[in-house]
Amino acid sequence: MLNLDCRFYLYAFVALLFSNTAVLACDTTPSLTVSNVIDNGDDTFYMDITACIGSEGSADGFDLYFNNDINILGTTVTEIESPGLGNVATVSVSNGIWLAYFEEYDINGTYFENGAWGLDCIEFGVIVDDNPEGATLCSAGMNEDCLGWTFDDVFITCAVIPGPCVPNYSITDNGTIDGDVSVSGQNCNFAPLNDEIVELTVTCDGEFNFSLTQDESIGWPGESWLTIALGCCSGVLEQTMSFFLEPTLTIDTYLTEGTYYVIVDIEGNGFPGDYILDITSSADVGLVTTANAGEDQVTCEEDIVLNGNPTLNDNEIGTWSIVSGSGNFIEPNNPNTTVTNLLNGENLFQWEIANECSNSTDLVAIEVANNIVIDAPETVYCLDDISLSAIGANNSGEWSVTPEFNIEINDINSDDTFATVTAYGTYTFTYTVCDEEFSTVVNVESITPNLSSPSNTYYCLESFSLMADVNGDPGYWDFEGPFIANIDNPISLNPTVTVNGYGTYTFTYYGCGSSNSIQINMAGSPPNAFGEEETYCLEPIELNAQVDGDPGYWSFEGPGNAIFSQQDELTTTVTVDEYGTYFFTYNGCGESSNTIILNSLIAQPQIIEPEEELTIYCDLNTNLEAYVLGDPGYWDYDGPGTAIFENQNSQATMVTVDQYGTYSFTYHGCGTESYPIIINFEVLEPMINGDDIIYCELNNELTASVYGSEGIEWFINNQPTNADATLSNLNSANTTLTVSDYGIYEIGLNGCGSTVFTEISFEPVAPHIIAPNFQNCILTATLIAYTDDPSGGGPWVQESGPEGVVFSNIASNMTEITVPDFGLYSFSYPACDTSSIISIGFECPLIFPNVLTPNNDGNNDFFIIQNLNSDIYTESILTIYNRWGSIIYNGKEYGLNEEWWNGKTTYNNVEIVDGVYYYVVEVFNNVKKQKETYSGELNVFISNSSSSNEE
Repeated sequence: MLNLDCRFYLYAFVALLFSNTAVLACDTTPSLTVSNVIDNGDDTFYMDITACIGSEGSADGFDLYFNNDINILGTTVTEIESPGLGNVATVSVSNGIWLAYFEEYDINGTYFENGAWGLDCIEFGVIVDDNPEGATLCSAGMNEDCLGWTFDDVFITCAVIPGPCVPNYSITDNGTIDGDVSVSGQNCNFAPLNDEIVELTVTCDGEFNFSLTQDESIGWPGESWLTIALGCCSGVLEQTMSFFLEPTLTIDTYLTEGTYYVIVDIEGNGFPGDYILDITSSADVGLVTTANAGEDQVTCEEDIVLNGNPTLNDNEIGTWSIVSGSGNFIEPNNPNTTVTNLLNGENLFQWEIANECSNSTDLVAIEVANNIVIDAPETVYCLDDISLSAIGANNSGEWSVTPEFNIEINDINSDDTFATVTAYGTYTFTYTVCDEEFSTVVNVESITPNLSSPSNTYYCLESFSLMADVNGDPGYWDFEGPFIANIDNPISLNPTVTVNGYGTYTFTYYGCGSSNSIQINMAGSPPNAFGEEETYCLEPIELNAQVDGDPGYWSFEGPGNAIFSQQDELTTTVTVDEYGTYFFTYNGCGESSNTIILNSLIAQPQIIEPEEELTIYCDLNTNLEAYVLGDPGYWDYDGPGTAIFENQNSQATMVTVDQYGTYSFTYHGCGTESYPIIINFEVLEPMINGDDIIYCELNNELTASVYGSEGIEWFINNQPTNADATLSNLNSANTTLTVSDYGIYEIGLNGCGSTVFTEISFEPVAPHIIAPNFQNCILTATLIAYTDDPSGGGPWVQESGPEGVVFSNIASNMTEITVPDFGLYSFSYPACDTSSIISIGFECPLIFPNVLTPNNDGNNDFFIIQNLNSDIYTESILTIYNRWGSIIYNGKEYGLNEEWWNGKTTYNNVEIVDGVYYYVVEVFNNVKKQKETYSGELNVFISNSSSSNEE
């Protein structure tokens, strides 16, 4: 049973469909249906179109177009009429688009169609320029007033044109299909449902009954359609449908012989798609007796009795007919009739057994063998097989041959056979049939072989090929010549040949009952030899030869012997053992090459170590090396003593002499001797390397510069009184001198047969102090002491100045000091058994008054210079100038002697008048050790004035 949801859906749908007051909703699915696609045979296609307009109508018409490159070329209509309102739209085709235009909508707003379901479909045909199967056809304007349609938002209706139709099942005459459309999809446009297609072959005319049952519907069948068509998805003959209520559909119709298509459409949305299709027919399609025309026959007569099988059923009839050949049937419906007037050769007859709807046929061949033609060649060559054919015999005779020896017929009873012959001559072949003989003569003859070779002349005993062209009966090769010829396969038509010597050879081939000869000339070719023309020092050289084939060996003439690395190779190395001229020849390919003339020359050796005259100090040995191209020899010498060579016969050796002096060395090799090399073995005074003055330390590193490391001896020759001195290694080039006190020490060195001395002074050095010599208005300073003393020196000591100085780190070579008051201070730093001292002045800059009122009122009566500290400044001169540049006052030790200028002149001690004066103050800064000069304006007010001494 259906579940409750399915029942509710079905009841609601039926109520809506049959209600007189139901308002149809907006139809958003107008449709296009394409069917009956036909190939016109001229690269164009025809198809039927059903266009169903949506329920909201089409305003000014609609168009049709493809979404690919297919173009609409024509149409079957020039206008269309709306089904509901009867309005007429004009139809045109332009630029591949079909267009139906209704002009009254633009005039008065009348719709082309505004109907309802079932009343809005228009049918027509179109022609397109390509196969539309599988393409998509679309339309705009088929539903123009639904769900917010505007001219800017057009609803597009499309349909996919079915592709090539392929049946799901096939039945002949009658049968049953148990199918299911639920997974098949829609193939045909006969109904908007899933469908399956059955191909029906009708072999006999009759009344046919088609019954479609939804076997799984359980009382609730879905909508179904049953269609009988001439084509697959086209050419509808009969169609019926059921709208949900009836599970079985039937069609009764008369069909003639041919092929038909049954399309089953069933609603699959919520309903089972299972179905059973039964097809029955009133035609008699029972089996007919199988025809048997009998065995093929051969006869020499013009008539014969046929042997067909009889019919087995009352509704059957048998009939003889002629397929090919000739003959008269005495009784055409008798299976054992006599046929007369047979033609010579094959006569083919058909025996047919038939009923109302079926038939069965069989053929029989009657061969009339009374006019045999023998087909055989007149002549064959080289014992080829002889083909034999008896035309018109139908394997009814027998072959024979004379003479009977040296020949054999493969199959004497076959019309088409062959004979194998083993001897040349003339043979007569006879074919006997129906006591009659047919004969022919065949001659078996020979043909002279054709012989060839790529060339008639070959060189250097190279191998070559021979070729024999023979039609058959191949034979063998033989030869005549001055030497042996090796034929790799004497019975081959294309053998490879090598000969053992030069000259002319004759090769003969025997075959096809004959023979032929070819001459081949084996010639020599002079080799080409090349190599170097000179060699030095008996050095080996390379010789090369080019030869086309048959390689040989090298030979020579010369003053000495020549040794070849490989005398029988084209490329070899040769070494001669005497100097002079040699002649080399290569012998090969039956000839001798050009002569290579080689000069074996001497070359003077070169001494490469030493490259030039050499002087050697404090040593009695050295290395010698000579370069020689080849043929090495030995060393020789001349000198005041004896020279001993490590290896006198080696180009590189060491030589040791037993006395100092000048020696001459010579190398002998390559048939001569080198230029001599001069080596001087001399004594050289050693040197002592090291620092002459050592500060703040009591040891020193010494190095001896002496040729040769043997015989070195250090010693202490002199030292300060009560001082101690030691040397770490007396016999090494490097030693350390350690002393107990500062002073001058004399050191001696023995080496290379000589003695040298040097004095070394160990001295203290005062540390270097870095600090400011003047601090401007501050009471702190940084002291830094640099020293070579390994201990670092220290501590700091205050030498002068007010007490109370504070050191940040009195033991460090860098410290911060803070003084209690302005003034001059001295500090020392001890190191390296001595010390250094530095003085620092702490004071503010000098301050000069710019106003002077010498009226004895106690204010500004004197020209007082502030901060003029006698600890800082040691000299002071004041000079006063009037406006005309005249000196009116000059005072030395000014202020340092605590005397200040009171506005009176130096010369007559009179008061100056009011006005602007100029002062120049010269002081010597004892801290900075420099002269300083200051100048400025001074305003003097004597009468009625009173002021302070401030700017």
